[in-house]
Amino acid sequence: MEGVEKKESMKQILEKMAPKRKELPKPTAQAAPQKVRIAWGRRTVGVVVKQFPDLPRKLEMADMEIDPRDFVARTLLNAIIMMILFTVVLAILASSLKFPLFLVVLLSPILFFAFFMMGMGAVDVRVSQKAREVDRDALFAGRDILIALKSGAPLFNALVGVRKDYGATSKEFKKIIEKIDSGISAEIALQQAYENNKATSFRRVILQILMSLRSGSDIATGLETALNQISQEQVIEIKRYGQKLNPIAMFYMLFAIILPSLGVAIGVILSSFISVDVDFGMLLSVLVGLALVQYTFLTIIKSSRPNFDI
Repeated sequence: MEGVEKKESMKQILEKMAPKRKELPKPTAQAAPQKVRIAWGRRTVGVVVKQFPDLPRKLEMADMEIDPRDFVARTLLNAIIMMILFTVVLAILASSLKFPLFLVVLLSPILFFAFFMMGMGAVDVRVSQKAREVDRDALFAGRDILIALKSGAPLFNALVGVRKDYGATSKEFKKIIEKIDSGISAEIALQQAYENNKATSFRRVILQILMSLRSGSDIATGLETALNQISQEQVIEIKRYGQKLNPIAMFYMLFAIILPSLGVAIGVILSSFISVDVDFGMLLSVLVGLALVQYTFLTIIKSSRPNFDI
């Protein structure tokens, strides 16, 4: 009897010492549809990403630190939201104007595709904008590197000297320096900077340095030749800009100054003869039209301006 009691007491002690097993929650009926929706969404995003094979490289060129799948998912979501908003607005306008609503429904896929392509095109816009910013100071940064090389400084020290004070151009050289510091060779770092950038002048500076490194020739001599070519091209571009300003200024004087002032004066005089009331709404519409004309000319002048500092 004593042996049986000892065994029972030992069993009780072991049961107390043993860790209790946690009961796993039973899967509910809502878990399966949720998994299906997530899997379907990922599959859709994956299919869309495959249609844009250059998207990862463009995101890297635009300095957009986001996964391609996440970017496509956000773009799809924004396109759906904008499609719904515009469809609702168009449906309200169509109902008030007694326009067939089914045409608005047919227009919805077109709106979705248009907004989606606009969202995807934002990467290209960002890449072009970054290229313009980098090219703005590429010539001056290249001259700074040239002066350092001619004074006897090694290439790495010359690159370190332009890691600041040159805006977006300095950011690109700073990336090259960080890669070299991490153990990557200078040739590979320069090659990656050349491939991941769309700025024309910056690419020419990097390419000339890279070619001199690979051929073993003097870097300063080849870089000076490339910088002189870039400088001559910028002088030609400035002359072209001056030639473009002459006709733009003439049309600006005609459509933004002469015609509006004379047109409003003649319109007020003629309205008194033909018994037409010139109210505040008409004058406000003229003012809005003049503002649009001014904005159009300013945009044309700004877009035609050379993309570098003088």
